[in-house]
Amino acid sequence: MSDISIPGVSSKYNTQKLIEDLMKVERIPLERMEERKDRFETQKKTWQEFNRNFSTLRDSAKKLYGHDNPFNERIASSSDQTVLTATASREAVEETRHIRVKQVATADRFLSASVSKDFEVAGGTYTFKVGDDDIDIRFRGGSLKNFAQTITQRSGGLLRSNVVADTPDTQVILIEATKTGSANPLRFGEETLPLAESLGMMKRNLTGTRDIGFGTEKPRNAQGNVEIRSSNMYVGPASSASIPFSPPIKREEGFFIEFEVQVTALPEDSYTPPPPPQGPRTVEGGSVTFKGVTIENDPSQPMRPDWTPPPPPQRVDDDQVLFFTINGAQVPLAPLSEGTHTVRLPLNNFSGDIQNLHINNRNTHREISVSPVRVYNPDQRGDYSPVSPVDRAKDAIVEIDGIEVLRGSNDIDDIIQGVTLHLHEPGNQRIKLDIEPDRELIKEKVIEFVGTYNQLITEINILTARDPGVIDEITYYDTEEREKALEKLGLFQGDTTMMQIKTRLQNIMMNPYQTGLGREFSLLAQAGISTNSTGFGGMDASRLRGYLEMNEQKFDEVLEGKMEALKDMFGLDTDDDLLVDTGVGFSLDQYITPFTQTGGIIASKSSSLDTQIARTDREITTFNEKLERTEQALRRKYGMMEGMLDNLQKSSSALDNLNRSGNDR
Repeated sequence: MSDISIPGVSSKYNTQKLIEDLMKVERIPLERMEERKDRFETQKKTWQEFNRNFSTLRDSAKKLYGHDNPFNERIASSSDQTVLTATASREAVEETRHIRVKQVATADRFLSASVSKDFEVAGGTYTFKVGDDDIDIRFRGGSLKNFAQTITQRSGGLLRSNVVADTPDTQVILIEATKTGSANPLRFGEETLPLAESLGMMKRNLTGTRDIGFGTEKPRNAQGNVEIRSSNMYVGPASSASIPFSPPIKREEGFFIEFEVQVTALPEDSYTPPPPPQGPRTVEGGSVTFKGVTIENDPSQPMRPDWTPPPPPQRVDDDQVLFFTINGAQVPLAPLSEGTHTVRLPLNNFSGDIQNLHINNRNTHREISVSPVRVYNPDQRGDYSPVSPVDRAKDAIVEIDGIEVLRGSNDIDDIIQGVTLHLHEPGNQRIKLDIEPDRELIKEKVIEFVGTYNQLITEINILTARDPGVIDEITYYDTEEREKALEKLGLFQGDTTMMQIKTRLQNIMMNPYQTGLGREFSLLAQAGISTNSTGFGGMDASRLRGYLEMNEQKFDEVLEGKMEALKDMFGLDTDDDLLVDTGVGFSLDQYITPFTQTGGIIASKSSSLDTQIARTDREITTFNEKLERTEQALRRKYGMMEGMLDNLQKSSSALDNLNRSGNDR
């Protein structure tokens, strides 16, 4: 049975091994085709990776001269960040400002009296108002803590509330507005006031706000040039007026008197002396007529003394222009220089009732304007005021370079161009705010650019060289990166496009460029960025690869003293057409774009490789079909051969048997 052989299934002649060996020889061209396809695919993938890295270099270069370049970024540095910080935009101007934070903007924060822990709030709709915003909160009833949580959750972010146990048996509730500024006071609606009173948070006022205007006619006691314009009283030079308060303003705790005063300098015209006095009038002499004859008398000739014009009036500058009349005596207020002033004084600072405000303008070249007077309690909310205000809605008061401004927020963006001030707390000292270029960001972007450039040069060196030493020089590669680099080593050796790219990049980095400093500063090397091929002890081969080095100390010096020229070096508009037309960044962008754009040079190379891959795929398919036919033919041929050999063996065995039978007889 062991000698039985079925052609095509089993073979004692080992024809399967013979066929496989023959087919290995036949497959050699196929293996070469597959290797060629793999090489094409590797090249395509490598070009795609190179395209991404090339695009990254272009983007990095473009960021150094485009509209979002870091040279236009500004940073604001405060000498005391606990009081004031600031953020600067690209519109900010490089300058130094001196700022004093007199008061930060605050919001109303009202605290209740202590109430029992079982205090319950009845169900209903509770209304509040913050500035111009109305808030209606529906509450089903429950504990004070639940009421506080409902206020916070349903006020649309305009209110916050919290309950704190001030003693083991009592609690207090705090209700606060989230919007700061005097224009955003917290008020309680009529439905809410009874609850606020029962909590000891609000109380009814006995005295209300009082506004005192001037009418339309100037006061009877006015002297000189006094008039009413747009509700304000204007008192001209060498003039005076008094504003009576009827009834007098009483001294009262918590109340303030407030009005605005504008001191305006008038133009000083050239002095024109008055004409001389007329003196005695010339009298006609008259005439006499007798018998038709008239005799005229000569007119009188009075003697006139010589005329000497009076000297110009003496200039008077007097800052003391305001006085209160208190208990019949004039009390001077603080002197006022030229400009706008807000006079705001607590009534409890005075010893008695204020009968009137007197404006005495002795100045010869100033006009005084006084607004209507307001008497008010800043804590007052309509007919009510808080009993224990933790804080009240106040404006921020900031003095910038000697000018005082008020704002309703602690984030102020409309005083210094392109700068937002962030107020944190009041301070007694002036704070120095330096607005300057963000040099650290510039340095970071330039370092990023240099690193991107070196990475691309590294990739070109690996692709165009066969020497593994190119990879050994790269100390920052890990094991995996090193293995991938070895796979790509020399892949584009002799490729003219790749070599031209490297040469052109190096030329762009070494070329001189026009800047505002001319030849004094026209090379990247003058900014501390160069290809340094000399090292200690002779030449360093790794430095001949085209990598850039950066001398940070030299670069920092350039940032301090030649930043505008450095900006020009990366991109400059030389013909004033609002388009950059020279510079390192511009040149790199212009050179790289044709390679990396859609349908560009690298895309064409990838497309060409796709064509070669497709053609090779067709060749592989055709050759596989040929191999299949060849293998089938070999199997048929060797199958027939095995059949013939088996038949011959059977015939030989039959003859042997016949011979043995004859011998036996």
